[in-house]
Amino acid sequence: MTSLQVANKSEKSLTEILVVVVLVGSLMASFIFYFFKQQGQISQAGFSSIAQVFSARVNGIRGQWFMDLKPRFVRLASNQIQPDGGLLMQVPVNKWGWVDTHDQALLCQIIWHYVMEAPLLYMRDPISAVLVEQQKQVLPYCQYSLPSGEYFTYQRHNGKVSEIKLAH
Repeated sequence: MTSLQVANKSEKSLTEILVVVVLVGSLMASFIFYFFKQQGQISQAGFSSIAQVFSARVNGIRGQWFMDLKPRFVRLASNQIQPDGGLLMQVPVNKWGWVDTHDQALLCQIIWHYVMEAPLLYMRDPISAVLVEQQKQVLPYCQYSLPSGEYFTYQRHNGKVSEIKLAH
């Protein structure tokens, strides 16, 4: 090979590498752009899934309450070791069979723990749990919300879990 052929070949290789790098870079940039554009919808869909799981578990606990002939505490298998050393968790329910607690401090956080057995986190974002008491409303309810404004509610007296809503 002559030196001219070697130079042409290395120039051609360098051009090919440069074209590939530019193509890969533009594909990555477009992927990142569309990911961040859709991130709100992805987050809302995931949080909606959490609300559905919460609702399903609340209804499952109530079903167990009926099968156990309406006790004050429903005993459920847990995936965590309980304070007594066993794997059975005692979930307090109200007189209608819905998950509730008589402990007034951190009431909604305690309900979340009994229902979900998981920390109040979603994709590394904290989930706030507050007891909402309005003057017009006789019965207070729990509201679980993300910092971005999405939230769902849990009515302790009837077990209703709302759809995901956006804070105004």
